[in-house]
Amino acid sequence: MISKIENKLDIGSRVLLLAHGHTGNNVFCTPTVRFLKKFYPETTFDIVALTKASSEVFENNPDINSIYVLDSKRAVKKLARNYTTVICLNPKSENLLDGTTVNIMNVPPLPTGIHHADHMLNQIASYTNCDLHESDRQYQIQANTAMIESILIENKIEKDEILIGMHLGCARTAIHGWKFFYKNRASHQKLWPLDKYITLGKMLLEVNPNLRIFITGTKNEIFLGKQFEKEVPRTINLIGETSVSDIVGILNKSNLFLTQDCGVLHVASASTVALIALFGPTNPIATGPYPMWLNRCVIKKDSMLDIEPDEVAELAKQILNASLH
Repeated sequence: MISKIENKLDIGSRVLLLAHGHTGNNVFCTPTVRFLKKFYPETTFDIVALTKASSEVFENNPDINSIYVLDSKRAVKKLARNYTTVICLNPKSENLLDGTTVNIMNVPPLPTGIHHADHMLNQIASYTNCDLHESDRQYQIQANTAMIESILIENKIEKDEILIGMHLGCARTAIHGWKFFYKNRASHQKLWPLDKYITLGKMLLEVNPNLRIFITGTKNEIFLGKQFEKEVPRTINLIGETSVSDIVGILNKSNLFLTQDCGVLHVASASTVALIALFGPTNPIATGPYPMWLNRCVIKKDSMLDIEPDEVAELAKQILNASLH
């Protein structure tokens, strides 16, 4: 059900936003949350994330009053009774609102040829009749700078050293760890092989001795970090040690970040870092870096196995040379 009032949407004084259980999908929601708060500054916006990990996207967000982590229809419906309006930001979460009697706004399923974040933002803007500007098209995640300062000190990183990050895993490895990786990694369309990340790391170190590589991931991906760290000298292994806000803080001080189509790619897009995103059969138009600045590049092939470390290394060198000179 879509509710629209002439000239401007009347959403009431308290609004519940229903998000998703995946980190990347919740990152897509943040421009819309910012847009709503900009045009409805007196409205209280609370949000529901379906998992604790994905709720980190919204921590300390000044546009959000309270964050709830709920995953059952009963709990969501009970909470929704306390609000004048519920805005469902993800079509896959709509079933949690079945039978709810409060005013509901739904974002329809994603069409082809548009980024997830743009689709959501455009839809909400059309409901509200409020003007949408290009400055609204950016992610909003609060950065924690404390960890990067400790990393610089603990690893004795000098000002002239180049800091490059890599995220080796994906949503499946983050949740299921080595059990998924060793049984099903070959069938996963988004995952770039670990041995290619290792080869890339060695190539980059050969090009510039002032380069330091750090790797990120969840505790379930520690096994990936151990193998990478064993093969690539002077690796800064942050797997299992960072929150979403930590990653944004670290990347704001980094020179480059490389990963495949995953939640951390979208988290990285909330920072100022240059990006190289690796895509196989999934669509970078829908889930690529956002917004697509000049220092954010995509390598797209039919299969992730078709992407070779040497072409990624060459693109990395070009980006670094452009930023350092």
